[in-house]
Amino acid sequence: MKTIAWIGLGFMGNPMSKHMLSAGYIVKGVDIDLAAREGAAKNGVEICATVAEACKGVDAVFTMLPTGAEVKEVLTGPNGVFATIDPNTVVIDCSTIGIENARAVHASAKKACRIFAEAPVSGGTEGAIDASLTFMIGCEDPHVARVKELLAPMGGYIAHAGGPEAGQAAKVVNNLIMGVCVAVNCEATALAERLGLNLKEFFEIATRSTADNWTFRVWNPGVGVVASAPASKGYKAGFKTWLLAKDLSLAMDAGREVGATIATAEAAYAILKNHIDNGGADMDATSLVLSLKDAAEKIVPQKATA
Repeated sequence: MKTIAWIGLGFMGNPMSKHMLSAGYIVKGVDIDLAAREGAAKNGVEICATVAEACKGVDAVFTMLPTGAEVKEVLTGPNGVFATIDPNTVVIDCSTIGIENARAVHASAKKACRIFAEAPVSGGTEGAIDASLTFMIGCEDPHVARVKELLAPMGGYIAHAGGPEAGQAAKVVNNLIMGVCVAVNCEATALAERLGLNLKEFFEIATRSTADNWTFRVWNPGVGVVASAPASKGYKAGFKTWLLAKDLSLAMDAGREVGATIATAEAAYAILKNHIDNGGADMDATSLVLSLKDAAEKIVPQKATA
């Protein structure tokens, strides 16, 4: 039976590692958060005290962490993954870390003679729970088949985006679109309420017309519109506001690097940042609608003139 290490057992890592257990893998896990460790242990994950302990003798290592800085520390540090694993162990990072961080980790892996693949995901916690995630692989061709086999228990669609950095490039562009959709969905919902529309009825209209998008259908920002959406659960975080702002900042960084204009991402980032500054950082990203409604209430409506 093959053994894997899983580093990062939070909202995404917990259900993803559970699918690996169901597929017959032995899973050794690490997380700094006690609740995350306890939740994974209930699933059958063998909790380890350190990264080095978890990585000894494993066939593969997965990381699912919030930022590129954490991924680099865990993978490339003196007691990290690359320093601990056997040369034939494959390391797969499923986090969203951006192109520059991916470039640095690939370089460190090459220097250490380690096998590394980036495989960021799309599909949110819903996709992690029901094993329907989309994976975007960036790695050298000889390792693609092995990486796809390891990802299979968790994915609905597994794509080889290209060589090193390509997985993160695909994720950055994907989340640019998603992030802008979240922002405009919140703006539209706040406006719809100000105009007196029934949000449930508008949901039926929008999802059958040109306004339809995944985030509106699954993460609808209107309270009570979609029962499973964070908005209907007090905006309890599925995807935190600061994480979405981070992802948009990665898109902005990528745009600057290649000279691309991405004004919509910059606008979405600005209103998300305002929401973060007003206490919304750890709430679900769709709680942005609350800040937008508060702002609208402070504006005195202007009467139309003939």
